[in-house]
Amino acid sequence: MGGLRPGFVAGGAKDEKVNSTLYARISQETFDEAVKENIEDLDMAPDEALEDAVEQFTSQGINLSNIVRRVPGASAEDDPAAVRLARALAACVEGLEDEESEELLYGGGREVQRGPAEATTLAGATSAVDSLVSGSLALVHAEPGAGTAALVEVLEALTVLLMDAENRERLGVRGCAALVLVSRVHAENGPPLRACFQALRAAMLVHEQHRQTLVKSGGVLKLAVEAGHEHAKAAVELGLLPLLLEAARSPLGASAGPLSELLATLSRLTVTDTICQQLAKMDALKLAISELANHVTDAQAGLVSGSSSLLVLCSQARVTGAQVAKQACFFLANISGNDKCKESIREGSGHIAIAMLLHAHVGSMQTDGVSALGNMALRKPENCAAIAECGGIPAIACLAIRNLVGRNPELVEPILDAGAEAPIREVMNAHADDYMHNLAKAALRDLRCSVQLGVLFTGEVGEAHCLAQGEAGGENHWDKFLETPGAQAAARAELEALGVEMGGGL
Repeated sequence: MGGLRPGFVAGGAKDEKVNSTLYARISQETFDEAVKENIEDLDMAPDEALEDAVEQFTSQGINLSNIVRRVPGASAEDDPAAVRLARALAACVEGLEDEESEELLYGGGREVQRGPAEATTLAGATSAVDSLVSGSLALVHAEPGAGTAALVEVLEALTVLLMDAENRERLGVRGCAALVLVSRVHAENGPPLRACFQALRAAMLVHEQHRQTLVKSGGVLKLAVEAGHEHAKAAVELGLLPLLLEAARSPLGASAGPLSELLATLSRLTVTDTICQQLAKMDALKLAISELANHVTDAQAGLVSGSSSLLVLCSQARVTGAQVAKQACFFLANISGNDKCKESIREGSGHIAIAMLLHAHVGSMQTDGVSALGNMALRKPENCAAIAECGGIPAIACLAIRNLVGRNPELVEPILDAGAEAPIREVMNAHADDYMHNLAKAALRDLRCSVQLGVLFTGEVGEAHCLAQGEAGGENHWDKFLETPGAQAAARAELEALGVEMGGGL
């Protein structure tokens, strides 16, 4: 299967958790009206009026990412490049015949798939998603050559847009059905099929409804290699494992982008012990360890970023050897949940490459490395000793350390001698009463270090307090305070209020 155009990466092979955010939005008309009021009622200069409107809405917590920040009535040529390109794209699809349609079996019924998007004002990505869906439908049956190349570009641009959560909501049933149609029509045509897979993957990211729609109603499981965790066993039953491994070992795997995606896909299929054992028998561990070792120096140097000019002018990180190393380590971390695979990784010297990855200046890679070594150490004393011997101890974080000393108490002293206590305390102090704080505290406890496990002060709801303990043997200011006339008078009054008769003094 051929790759996408050089430099294009759909999402940079990143699957990082992002917390949802609630915010308020306004329309373009509301924003424009505010700018006009600043000009007409407050006699502000156009640029000043625009700046003031932005500042006022932002201070109220309004998210302006959907707003074209320009003075009303300004030339369309002054709009952002992405808006101008989206407007030009919509103009292209406006020429499609209104009644053109194609029926496709979909979820037990039939959906009308083809037809132009509604005429829109084309502001930002709102219309661009509909326009790109219409463009892909218009090109789905195009002749090979220029038509197919154009379809690939449209799908790439749609993929970039769908990496945004709000744009995924705008895809809708029509967009999902369009992607299903493209995947079926071009099932044997490498470049557009892979571009379609990228768009399908982006559509399903953190979107359960799209995933269920595409897998169950659209029936893309037989074609898509990124169907999702719930359907991993079904994908394996369809025989995907040997196909994915064959692709990784083929000339396709010589490119960092495809190899990174293939390893990422294999990682997400390791959901049962049986599947892990199947992969081990197919020498998948040897492949992952080899690729990690080949690219670990790239990872230590960090990610190399680049940009590619697409239809919507979005910059994406270029896939490099560093990301291949990350995905290989992620695969080893997942498959090491199986006890037999833990031993195989050690026997293949995989722990040495993983320990080297911990020195990469990329937090997510260090996290994957800690996960892998932590899983390898669990219930495996031999692995613990091997990890210690390869010099991985100083860089291993709290979870891995807990697993290391859980069944190997003789490693407590070497770990402490390597200076592990100080950085763990830094982690604990940098995180206030959360998962990492508790994990660091538990690691210190397992290392037999002094930790305070009690709750010193809980405070009141909505309040935060920090109590200073003072220095041992320091000056006793409290006793000095009790000797002052004011303190004596206050104490006497409080005791008398309780019915205690006081003599000449306390």
